[in-house]
Amino acid sequence: MKELESLTGVGREAVRFYIKQGILPPPDKPKKNVAHYSEEHVLRIKMIRKLQEEKFLPLGVIKNILNTTSFAQLSTAGNLTEFELAFSVMLSDERGNAKKLLKDVKATLGFSEPALREMHELKIIAIINDDAGESLDAIDIKVLEHWRQILSMGYDQGAGYDLQFLKRYVDMSRALAEQEVSLFFKEFSSLPVKQAAKLGSEGIKIGNNLIGLLHTREVRKCVQQFVKRQSNENSKT
Repeated sequence: MKELESLTGVGREAVRFYIKQGILPPPDKPKKNVAHYSEEHVLRIKMIRKLQEEKFLPLGVIKNILNTTSFAQLSTAGNLTEFELAFSVMLSDERGNAKKLLKDVKATLGFSEPALREMHELKIIAIINDDAGESLDAIDIKVLEHWRQILSMGYDQGAGYDLQFLKRYVDMSRALAEQEVSLFFKEFSSLPVKQAAKLGSEGIKIGNNLIGLLHTREVRKCVQQFVKRQSNENSKT
């Protein structure tokens, strides 16, 4: 275990947690107090850290990726990293890919530092800390711009339009994304990398439009139902 910790930089408690969650296979145990960890364990742990720290993927998604693809092939050939890069490039649009320093985002959008850090803790945004300093990526900046626009329209945080309200959107999106990624890698991991990336990027763009349409439709239905209930109650009085 000490050698595994040294090679990966991950502590034994985290390793045991990964095994318990099914992200790592159990080690070989020739004796009661002896455990042998293989090169696969080292590669898996390094990939878990990479996907967590650089791609901000939750463990549920990482587990599905590692368990529904040929990990040995991915880790040696670099196919997973190549796919992620191609997917990101193909998915980029008018938002661009540029990051902005946290201090510049604060100055531009008017969010306080405590508010931004609370959003980070709630996983609404992810503050990146690298050599350039603390920053946010382009999509998180767009999230903040939209949230600022909602607040400026008069949606009152005291009436429930607070960060917990926004977090519900994030949680629903994350749950859907976990299912989508799991199914995608299960069905299309045998495709050539660029073909799979093209299929995935085009699919998510269409899916985003579909989600918007479904949301609009269901809100309209709920408004109609609310008005109907109110009308029925008023007619009784």
